[in-house]
Amino acid sequence: MHKIVPLALVAALLPVTALAEGSVRGAEIGFSWSGLLEGQQRHKNNLALEAALEHGISPGFAVEADVAQHHFTDSNKEATNVTLHGIGHVNDRFAVGGFLGHEWIDGNHMEHYGLEAKHEFGLLTLEGNATLLKNDGNDATILGLDGRYAMSDALSLGGRLKTVDADHGSDTTAIDATLGYAMSSGVKIDGSLGLVDGNQSDRELTMGLGVKLLMGGNGVTFGKRGLSHAIIVM
Repeated sequence: MHKIVPLALVAALLPVTALAEGSVRGAEIGFSWSGLLEGQQRHKNNLALEAALEHGISPGFAVEADVAQHHFTDSNKEATNVTLHGIGHVNDRFAVGGFLGHEWIDGNHMEHYGLEAKHEFGLLTLEGNATLLKNDGNDATILGLDGRYAMSDALSLGGRLKTVDADHGSDTTAIDATLGYAMSSGVKIDGSLGLVDGNQSDRELTMGLGVKLLMGGNGVTFGKRGLSHAIIVM
């Protein structure tokens, strides 16, 4: 796993170089933290270094590549996530896509794939996705809905809902209120406060904080996918 960490770091720098090619629509690189604020697991956190690049094939079609390296504190488990999206830009406000990816979580291999869509309704942006996770018969379904309302060119408020429904009966639902602030330099700061409720654990208060550099406008079209992006503790 120690070999994967520098590989993820190198991959995270690729968007900066690729912007010189001219057909890149957007890229981003950033760091995020999320954790539990109370209960027996409040000392557990998910730390992630993430990057993404979107490359335009034609005016209506693009591909997006995501890469991330996660570290789950206390358990000291590592996760590496790579995802490839195929995106159809129906118009300037509506995009649909399909994605597939692979994760290495503490030596365990799993695949994820699914469908996604994003629509801008004036100042309101909604993004939804459905993911199937395959892991040697221990399959799961991940559903996500993310909404953001632009209060100004810099400030946005929103909410996020995620559910993980596993075949072996370990189901989790998380709901968050979100806040985003984008600077003119391209740096964006995101924060969240919410609740996570699992049928094998108590309801917990959660918090998240992230900072990323957006290149090529607003970065990439779609958010990150996979199990390591959907959970806090492991």
